[in-house]
Amino acid sequence: ARSGGALFLVDAAQTAGHLPLNMAALPVDLVACPGHKGLLGPLGTGLLCLRAGIEERLQPVRQGGTGSHSEDIQQPRSLPDRYESGNHNAPGLFGLEAALEWLSGQGVKQVAAREQELTARLLDGLSSLRNIRIAGPADAEQQVAVVSISAIGFEPQELASILDESFEIETRAGLHCAPGAHRAAGTFDKGGTVRLSCGPFTTEQQIEAVIAALADITD
Repeated sequence: ARSGGALFLVDAAQTAGHLPLNMAALPVDLVACPGHKGLLGPLGTGLLCLRAGIEERLQPVRQGGTGSHSEDIQQPRSLPDRYESGNHNAPGLFGLEAALEWLSGQGVKQVAAREQELTARLLDGLSSLRNIRIAGPADAEQQVAVVSISAIGFEPQELASILDESFEIETRAGLHCAPGAHRAAGTFDKGGTVRLSCGPFTTEQQIEAVIAALADITD
């Protein structure tokens, strides 16, 4: 793609914060990710990282209101003002900064190792349930700490509602903003899947509670 002049963007929505990410070591031009998932920041925050030298190829979609060059009707050439018009989500950005400082202090590699242990435990438990189907690899080393499942006899939204109302377990049901991925996985026509995510604050007891709840619901 790059040899033909195209820019290569990586969507790191489910990897940033869960896995070490060194943009300089990857053959990519841009990395985009939300701040509220693995980076642990508030909703309404996000990042777009650019490889040095490509900024002239990216035209701002909005003009004016930078606060730093108010006399100009067009965006300044300097970064990050070039791509940031209007008022920023200051509370959200302060929250994201605090989250990134915490992650840096813990070490993303250490967080990733811990999440992999929890994910392996979750996958082992899910694999033992006869009416649960795992969408994707059942090996924690082949994925991040996000596991999608379906249950025989249950719509995804129905299963998520039971987990929420009867067991106080929060999940995410549906197509997860990725209809193409669900078509490829064969889960699109079924309404998607139920997504379970492990984070740095997840405990072994919570993993066991999820497995026990799913066993109670589906067996």
